[in-house]
Amino acid sequence: MDRTTKDRVLTVLDECDIGLPEDGLTLEKIRERAFRFQFEADDMLSLRIERHPTMHLSDMGVPGVDASPARFHVVTEYQLDLNDETWHIEELSSTFEYEPWLVLEAELGAGGPHEMIQKGIEDVRAADDPEDTFEDVFGSWIDHWEEKFDELDGRNVPEEDREAILDLLVGELKERAKLD
Repeated sequence: MDRTTKDRVLTVLDECDIGLPEDGLTLEKIRERAFRFQFEADDMLSLRIERHPTMHLSDMGVPGVDASPARFHVVTEYQLDLNDETWHIEELSSTFEYEPWLVLEAELGAGGPHEMIQKGIEDVRAADDPEDTFEDVFGSWIDHWEEKFDELDGRNVPEEDREAILDLLVGELKERAKLD
């Protein structure tokens, strides 16, 4: 029976006493998500894997939704020199994406701090000076989001995405408070 390159790579990693890099890579992840396997007997093996580090949004998440509101797509190549058993790791690409409706739901909806947000909206609506009250009530929330959406695991969220997420959240708060 002909074995695939993937099978040969997995056999070497599974049967030999070669440790995996200490960056969270596991045999299970390799089996399930790796691609572009290469194997040269007594020389090297390599594979690529795509990971999706996610933004930890509201502690409650988005009820009933099994998707991350914001995450990176990171493709990494792992190359193992079989002669000296050293790993060479290269990040090939990193892109960021977010789902606006999921961000809103996670941060402002029922899964997030909904009651505190709703109370703040009511305070703004009832205020003599709604604009100043908005800044007083939601200024710390906005600061929190600026920090939260700045980086993930040492990866900077692209400035245009960070600003778009902040504009989305602030715009939604203003709309709910009837400031726009």
